Amino acid sequence: MDSSTFAARLRINRWFAGAAHLSWTGGLAVVLLGSILGMLSRPLQHAAAQPAPGGEVDVGIVLSDSSQAHRRAADAVRRELRSLMRPERRVQFPETYRRVLGTRDDADLKRLMGGEAGPSVVVAVGLSASHRLATSAERDVPVVAAHALDPDLQGFPKSEDASGAKNLAYVAEPGLLRENMDLLRSLTSTSAPALLVPARMLEGTPALADRMRRRLRQRDSSDTDWRVVPVQATAEATLEALPAGTDAAYLATPLPLSPVERDRLISGLRARQILAAVHRGRELVDRGALATASAPSVDPIPRRVALHAADLLRGAAAESLAVELPSPRTPYVNEATARRLGLSVPDALRLRVTLADTPAPAPTDSITYGQAVRRGVGANYGLNARRSGLEAAREDVRIERGDLLPQVQVEARARQVDSDQAAASFGAQPERALSGSVSFSQTLFSPRELGDLEIAKRQRAADASEVEGSKQDIALQVSGAYVSVLQARALAQVRRRDLVLSRENLSLARARQESGQVGRQQVLRFKTQVAQARRTVLDAESRVEVARARLAQVLARSPDELVGVAGLSPSDSILTLPEPVFAEYGHTSASRQRLTDFLLEEGLSNAPELQALDEQIAAAQRGVEVGQQSYWAPTVALEGQLNSRVLEGGAGTESLSLPGGPTGGAALPQAPNTTWNVGLSLSLPLFTGLKRDGQIERARAQLSQLKAQRREVRSGLEERIRSRTEQATSGYLSLREAEAGRRTAQETIDLVQDSYTAGAADVLDLLDAQEAVLNARLAEVDARYSFLRRLLQTERAISRTGPLQTADERAAVRERLRAFMDEGR
Repeated sequence: MDSSTFAARLRINRWFAGAAHLSWTGGLAVVLLGSILGMLSRPLQHAAAQPAPGGEVDVGIVLSDSSQAHRRAADAVRRELRSLMRPERRVQFPETYRRVLGTRDDADLKRLMGGEAGPSVVVAVGLSASHRLATSAERDVPVVAAHALDPDLQGFPKSEDASGAKNLAYVAEPGLLRENMDLLRSLTSTSAPALLVPARMLEGTPALADRMRRRLRQRDSSDTDWRVVPVQATAEATLEALPAGTDAAYLATPLPLSPVERDRLISGLRARQILAAVHRGRELVDRGALATASAPSVDPIPRRVALHAADLLRGAAAESLAVELPSPRTPYVNEATARRLGLSVPDALRLRVTLADTPAPAPTDSITYGQAVRRGVGANYGLNARRSGLEAAREDVRIERGDLLPQVQVEARARQVDSDQAAASFGAQPERALSGSVSFSQTLFSPRELGDLEIAKRQRAADASEVEGSKQDIALQVSGAYVSVLQARALAQVRRRDLVLSRENLSLARARQESGQVGRQQVLRFKTQVAQARRTVLDAESRVEVARARLAQVLARSPDELVGVAGLSPSDSILTLPEPVFAEYGHTSASRQRLTDFLLEEGLSNAPELQALDEQIAAAQRGVEVGQQSYWAPTVALEGQLNSRVLEGGAGTESLSLPGGPTGGAALPQAPNTTWNVGLSLSLPLFTGLKRDGQIERARAQLSQLKAQRREVRSGLEERIRSRTEQATSGYLSLREAEAGRRTAQETIDLVQDSYTAGAADVLDLLDAQEAVLNARLAEVDARYSFLRRLLQTERAISRTGPLQTADERAAVRERLRAFMDEGR
């Protein structure tokens, strides 16, 4: 059988296999007709020499670029083709027949396609290489273009279900681009999508971008403004090339980007609130793109390309091979990305798509409010310096206590004197002597030493209270930064919801325009509204990052280390004064006053500021007392000493002998080698030049100053507790009103949307309702986090910051509050 007969039968058999609805008689007729045509047809001369059966065959590969995605696609084709041809021939892919588009000149590529002692088949991998070879006029070797975005957009030749062009076969998925855009628009409307194609695909063909743009506009409504954007070498350059107002991006795969740049591109699109649809494959959707209409578990393209190449190696005509790949569609949507973009997957769509979702951060990845406060307090440099100062104050106490403990001193002396001087001393001063002594003293009573010890203890306690106050202040600072992140995140969510609402209203306007009820002006009005909403979303997202950076700074961490920030509710148990306290006692003036009285009592009894001043006042009072006692109270001490002459030698060791009786003279007595003494000492300074008078008066002045300062601090604390309590109570009531206002605004927008759809409401009514619901949501967020801030400030005012206390301590405060409120009823 010649090649034309084989090709004709192959095409008819494939057509017959796909037409399952034909009757068996009709199928038999078609088979007979194919046989007759095969016998009547003439043999066609193939441009490339066919290899002998059982021999080796060379296949060339042309890559769009050397990126990892294209290399993997080429490897998949090699594996499939070798598997198919292994029983018949050995397929080789020589390096000499491998080309990368753009790395060599056109003449080299033409030589590869010339068919003179070259490969038997050439496979083009990637959109750029496939487009280049499929639209080339010079193909003396059969070519299989593995990747086609859309044959109609790219101007690929097509005749019935084959290419119809000499030596050209390619693989295309019919209608995939349209299905991807339909899937995207089932989530939200788009009016300015951008088609992202490889830059090399557009090189040398300036008319291609215009052709693709015109065809896309013909397929979509007249309001859709398609753009064709080349994918550059970096994600940043590609994002900068996107025209202003782009609201959707169609990613033609495979992307000619490294994995890092690919992820940066998807992240950049998501950060700009641009919806990303992927031409095919689930990998990019798992990495953060929004959706794709084709995410098969096993990629069918390498297998189909290998089948085409195998048919060509067996002698089939390339122009007769079917180009369409009727693969089943498997829609795939990343729900986490949809939520980040402020979208929701409709229930009807959930029934027919596969939902992917990025895994939620593990508890260890998200920092909680309690963890943030404790880490901020522990990592604060200023507070750590004050803690070091507190350690020094503890040592001051030890130093002062040491003056009241026994003082023991050991001394050793070695001495040598002149021998003549030693001899003249008659034993009182030996020439060489070694002696030692032990002395001790014990203060029995000293007003000054006792006073200094107590003052040091008081000062240490005052320093500890000041450190506690600083810790409470830093905790409040961390709390403010933490709540700022939550508030910025909530505001960004509101802005994203407003963007969704703007897109919904744009869809309503388009529907009314298509039905002839309104003109194009209303559609343009809502397109402007969508663009404005997208700008506000971008600004809100940047505010979230600024707030995260501020929180990371107060936590002494890098923003990259701050993976997630857990939410915090006003009713959270980590709070000492949660929302239920104000919900129960904040509605009547009597209960609010009673609540204020309790918080005043609790705060004043626990304030580190007052405790520090109390210790300083006690220290100052002790200083005055010590000064007064110094006039009449002596210092009493017990003292003792032990001396011993251990060794002596040389001249002067013998004492002088007096002349005497017949037995000789008597020696003069010498001091014993060991002596000791014990005594009691009393000292009382009678006059110190009026120094004590000055010290006493200074201590009294400092005492008066501290007492006045305490009164001022107490007054300020009372005012702060009263104001914080009042603000927290009013914040709770404001939050309830804001929630009611948001519900009313939401009901209003629902009614106005229905009325607008029915033609009973004007475009201005819809815009006013949208603005009202936006303002109501913003007001609710502001009220919620303002109330939360006031709760935290109230806890600081009474020095009961939740994360710095145990659960039992927080429960004890609430129990005391309940008992206090019950007493007043």
